[in-house]
Amino acid sequence: MTKENILKVAINEFSLYGYDAVSMNKLASKLEVNKATIYYHYKDKKSLYHAVLTKLIRQNRDQVEELVNSDIPAKEQFRNYIALFIETIKETPQIIPLTLREMANLGINIQDHIEEDLEQEVKYLVSILQKLNLKEKYKDTDPYIIKALILGTTTTYYSMQMSNVNVKTIKNLNKDSDTVLDYVNDFISDILLDGLCEDTKNIK
Repeated sequence: MTKENILKVAINEFSLYGYDAVSMNKLASKLEVNKATIYYHYKDKKSLYHAVLTKLIRQNRDQVEELVNSDIPAKEQFRNYIALFIETIKETPQIIPLTLREMANLGINIQDHIEEDLEQEVKYLVSILQKLNLKEKYKDTDPYIIKALILGTTTTYYSMQMSNVNVKTIKNLNKDSDTVLDYVNDFISDILLDGLCEDTKNIK
């Protein structure tokens, strides 16, 4: 039983039931191993949970870093930054419930090293924003509110679309995960660039 196998099952269990409801006994049963096997790789549940969060936050970090250091136009960088976030969700949709749970709990289970990872993600966004021709009134905008617009819109709209609650007035995207995420991707990119930038015409 490898660390990656444990992590894969843990991601699913934490996303389904939340941190408090997942026990190491339940996890061991799901993995069909004894608890000692899990403890060999992770000293306790909190360590395992933070390994889960770290893996998800860093999932496409290399591509984001490469994007930020590239010579492509700033608007295209911004679009691709959002697209990489969307791609992460496509690869691991468990990010949505995990994110919503932590937001609802006000990050009670977050430790310092996770905060450092989150700060690094925003630094990448800041690097891109500095290259955009922002409207004067948005030049001093807190980058975390832009990050919140991206994260919040994606997680909330995805949850609304994929919910078992059928709201007839919502756009019919057939509960197809990729279709929903592509729709959100285009919308967020367009509306943020239109709103934030001076040169709203000829957006690439």
